[in-house]
Amino acid sequence: MAKQFTERIGQLEGTEPRLAAAMKDLLSRPGSLVRAVTAYLLGIVMGLSQEAAECLGCGIEYLHTASLVFDDLPSMDNALLRRGAPSLHAAHGEAVSILAALALVNRGYTLLWKGINDAAPARRLEASEWIQSKLGIHGVLGGQAWDIHGSSESSTTADVSRIAARKTADLLRLTLVLPAIVGQGTRREITLLDRLALLRGVAYQAADDLKDAFATETQSGKSGGRDQELQRPNLLSSEGADGAKIRCRRLIAIGDRVMGKLPGPASRWKMLENLRVAAPVSIT
Repeated sequence: MAKQFTERIGQLEGTEPRLAAAMKDLLSRPGSLVRAVTAYLLGIVMGLSQEAAECLGCGIEYLHTASLVFDDLPSMDNALLRRGAPSLHAAHGEAVSILAALALVNRGYTLLWKGINDAAPARRLEASEWIQSKLGIHGVLGGQAWDIHGSSESSTTADVSRIAARKTADLLRLTLVLPAIVGQGTRREITLLDRLALLRGVAYQAADDLKDAFATETQSGKSGGRDQELQRPNLLSSEGADGAKIRCRRLIAIGDRVMGKLPGPASRWKMLENLRVAAPVSIT
């Protein structure tokens, strides 16, 4: 999917040079592409054409990448490192970084609409509503707002989990459920995929909270200690390190059980193994 991630943005020729440079920088280090690959493979399993599956995968990945650019901005986390390199605003300036992220958002939505276009009318409507609910003010955007205005001193574990469900898990819910809605997913498959995505997303955020506190920047590839410095809600402040590890492992185990309930042979759902968070056994 790395080639598709680079090419699906469209032609950059004629783009303002500084904006083009920032876009090329983003496209040159796409990360793991786990959301794009998972959405694409799941779309194929669900009966989508290769074109539609690629549009969904790349569209979701562009939106995810844009969210990271926004997350790193001085007005958000003010992070200077991302994926082992200077964050976009550190390398290209804040204004150009915002424009580059907005370009990814614009292209991401365009690709999602292309990906759902051939679905039956009822499924297309359901898909469009799913996109809005998971990316909008009650989804990823809302979760980010709760995160930046929350406090590590007053947030409970329930508060932290609710924020993680929106800020992190809703994008995974889009990744797993959208291809099933647009394709031939049954109601049972859609329900189980949604439940799995929620569990994996909250587990991912729990592991990320631990990495933020304990992993070096070399290990994580991004600026560390941001939650503590900015007093953001996180599991360590509400449960402590041991409690956060236990909760993360429990979420992983419950997700494994949900994944085991998906109908058909396990090989049908092999792509979902890419979203399984490693238990934080090495973090001390």
